[in-house]
Parts: sequence; C-alpha cells; structure tokens
Amino acid sequence: MTTNATIDSKLVRAIADEQLANNVFMIEWLVKAQQQLSLQQRLIDQQQQQISTQQQEIEKLKEERDKLKNRNSKNSSVPPSSDQLKKPSDKKKRKKGFKRGPKYDHPGKTRNGFGQPDKIVPLELENCPVCGGSVERDEVVPEKVQQVAEVVDQPIEIREYRRGFYKCPSCGWSDYSPVPLGVKEGFSYGARLSSIVGWLGYGGNLTWRKQEHFIEYVFGIPISQGSLAKMHKWFQEGLEPLTQQWLKYIQQPGIRCVDETSYCIDGIKYWVWVATSNEVCVLMLAPTRSSAEVEKLLGADFKGILTSDCYSAYFRQSAMAKQKCLAHLERELESLKTSRFQANRELAADVQQVLATARIHYRHYHGRNLTLEDLGSKRTG
Repeated sequence: MTTNATIDSKLVRAIADEQLANNVFMIEWLVKAQQQLSLQQRLIDQQQQQISTQQQEIEKLKEERDKLKNRNSKNSSVPPSSDQLKKPSDKKKRKKGFKRGPKYDHPGKTRNGFGQPDKIVPLELENCPVCGGSVERDEVVPEKVQQVAEVVDQPIEIREYRRGFYKCPSCGWSDYSPVPLGVKEGFSYGARLSSIVGWLGYGGNLTWRKQEHFIEYVFGIPISQGSLAKMHKWFQEGLEPLTQQWLKYIQQPGIRCVDETSYCIDGIKYWVWVATSNEVCVLMLAPTRSSAEVEKLLGADFKGILTSDCYSAYFRQSAMAKQKCLAHLERELESLKTSRFQANRELAADVQQVLATARIHYRHYHGRNLTLEDLGSKRTG
C-alpha cells in the first residue's frame, strides 16, 4: 500500500513538472510572440508614416506638375510669346479672312506735309498729254501742293579738313589747329554717322554684318567691322556722362520698379536690367542675372521702395521697403485657383478679393472721391 502511494505521488509530481514546463514554454513563446508582434506593429507604423509622407510629397509633385503643365502668361511670369496657339472654342469668335497690319485704301490719319520744305520744285506743263497741243495755266485755280520726303542722291558728305601748323611766339606753343566738334583725331567717320551706327546696333538690333551692308549700300561709303566697333565705342563714351547722371538719380530715395530680361549679342546671352521712376528709365547691360547687378543698378544702400517680381536676386538688395509686382502675384493666385489643395484655392480667392477691393479704393482716391485719410481708414488688420 505504501509502495503504491509512493508511485502515485511520483507520477503526479512528474505530471505536474511536465505541465509546469509546458506552461513555462508557453509563456516564453507568448512573450516572444508579443515582442514580435510589437516589432511588426512598429514597422507597420513606420511604413504607414512613410507612406503618408510620400503621399504628401506625391501630391505636392502633382501640384507642381500641373502648375508647370498649365503654365502660361496669364498665371505665371512666362512671356506671352511662349503661349501655345489655340483656336477660339466659340466658332462665332473666329474671324475669317482677318489680316493684321494696315488696311489698304483706308482713310489717311497722318499729317499732311512736313512744314517748311528744303527745296521747292515747280512742275510746269507745256504740251497737252492727250493731243500734244500747247496749254495755258489757269491762274484762277489754286495750285496743288504735295510734300514728299525722299533720300537725296548723296546722303553722306565727305569733308576734308586741312589743318595748318601754328606757333606762338609769345610762349613757344606749337601744334596743328584743332578739329571741330564731332570729329575725332585720326578717325575717318563723324559723330552723327557714329550715332546712327550706334542706334543700328543697340536700337535696331542689327548684326555687325547688316550694319556694314547698310552703311555701304545706303550711304555709299566703305567701312570695316573694326571701324564699326570704334564707332560703337565712341557712341558709348558719348553716353557715359549721361548714364552716370541717370544712375546717380535712380539710386536716390523713391519708388523704383526693377526688372530684367535676356538679350543675345552675337549668340552670347547677356541681361538687360531696367530701373524706372516717374522721371527717367535706366537700362543696364550686364553679363549675369545675379544680385550683384541689382546692387550695381540701385546702389549698396538704397533707401527707397523696390518694386520687383519674386526673382531671388532682389532678396539681398537693401531697401526701405519692398513691393512685389501685383501682376506677378495675381498670376500666381490664378494658378492656385486650380490647385489640388482646397486651402490653396481658398487663399487665392481671399487674396484676389483683397486686391480687387484695394484697386477700387485706389481708383476712387485718384478720382478724388476719397481723401488720403479715407483711404487709410480702409485698411484692415
């Protein structure tokens, strides 16, 4: 009996130990499974965060893509020449057979004549153009006058200056007589002709070859491109004092509108910078589009109001205040109206309303319907 009890107790203890071992194993497995689940959950959370971030970036990229795809001169700063030609959607608005430019046989609107003529040419008639008989002039009928501007046979006059050598017996000075104004020592072309060549290059945008052909075939004088270069240099030197005077004025305090555009000379890209005020407009040709050119134009310590577009070169320029071009802002707002994000569309609508209201008040002020105090009271915020 005692032996059986001992065997039963050992069997129970063995079973209990086995169950305990199984429980411990199960607990360890559950702990490891929980750790794995926690790790997987963290990975899932991280992946969801990455997916959310990437989704936002994708939406922004789509926004930029749509903005670039639909960009034109009405909703961005690109020039109208880059717009794609599109036919009007409404067939009634399409004009068939319409040609640009002046219309033939339309009523004249130019002035009649040029004032005092340089030469009067009487046109007499001796024989009848129909039968060949002699004719008599009717003094009762007033004569018919017509002024005509025409190029003369020799538009260029070749002048030969003969300069004597002089001595001063009082002080010992000796030299040739000076050349007159408009003539440069050792140069074969005068100031007026050099000014025309300067305009052909900078105003007419003619190439060196076309300038050379124009002088040779229209004026009838030979010229080389080296002489053309000297004429352009003389033209620039003549304008330099006025240019410095205009630059000094444009750098004074005031409202200055500044912009830039590309300009090619002999296939090389340059940049034309412009600064305007109510009185003058200054143009500057520069090799770059950097902020250093803005500083060269307005000065390092500009105390006025700078009006420009949103190009980054204007950010570094010092100014008392800066105003971004309303036309550029409205184009950006116009592009935001088709944004994929509702917040952008709402912002565009709100700001456009503010600008429209401001323009109405501005017109009323200049129409003398509002005083300056009334205009100031319209400000909100």
